Amino acid sequence: MSSAVDLAEQSEPIPADALVLAGRPLRPDCALEETSRYAEDVWVLTPAWLRIDHMPFTLDFTLVPLSLRATAKRLFYARLTQDIPPGELPISISSIRTYYGCVRRFLLWADRRGCTLAQITGEDLDDYHRDVVALRLSVGATKGYRRGVRMLWAYRTRLPDHLAQDPLPRPAWQAWVRAHSWRSGENLTDRIPEQVLGPLLTWALRWVDDFADDVLAARAERDAIDARPPAGPDPVVALYTLLDDYRCRGQRLPAAPPRLAAARRRRRRSRASATWPDCSAFPSTG
Repeated sequence: MSSAVDLAEQSEPIPADALVLAGRPLRPDCALEETSRYAEDVWVLTPAWLRIDHMPFTLDFTLVPLSLRATAKRLFYARLTQDIPPGELPISISSIRTYYGCVRRFLLWADRRGCTLAQITGEDLDDYHRDVVALRLSVGATKGYRRGVRMLWAYRTRLPDHLAQDPLPRPAWQAWVRAHSWRSGENLTDRIPEQVLGPLLTWALRWVDDFADDVLAARAERDAIDARPPAGPDPVVALYTLLDDYRCRGQRLPAAPPRLAAARRRRRRSRASATWPDCSAFPSTG
């Protein structure tokens, strides 16, 4: 049985010193000549990570079985250099790092079966799909693992060893798409009209720019009040201490607002009328 390495030697080789990030925009402090080369088993993608946070992005091909390592390198070299077959779209560095994990899982699975990718049958693809679904991952994660497998078919003209058939038309794969198609569609929520969004944004900015200091000061005062220790362990003693303080300062006792007091009186009257029966409803005995 020919291995993927043998198949790689039969195809046109990629130069060992080929720069895997060639054609990718790099960080200002990184030089292309110092980036990873094809022959290396660990490709550092951090120079092409353009966000301000420095993420240690790497593709470690030592974690891929040796018999399938050449295929993995060819696939991700094509993705990084944007050597894209028809129907495929460019993807970001972070997406490439994510799909590397998805592809690696499938290659490990294939290696355990002891076959090249070209020898994998439709039934094998169904078995792998059932294994992924059995993990009970999120829809997005399951979709990523499925997409990683399909790359090995979509990039077949770039790979020394590739799948012999497209997994997507398989009945098991199609059934999953139909069952989860409602989750992968566009956001159907109506757009918020500008005449509504504008005032909301204006008031949101006012809370941040104009009211924030007062709000934070009030919150700090409330926290200080809540943190005060009780006047004493005995609630009755604490009540007398509070009343003495009110008496010394000549302060009135707190009362409910008028609207709450009126509501309380109405509730008391309703309870009283429900407790005492209407005597006029009984016949006179005189």
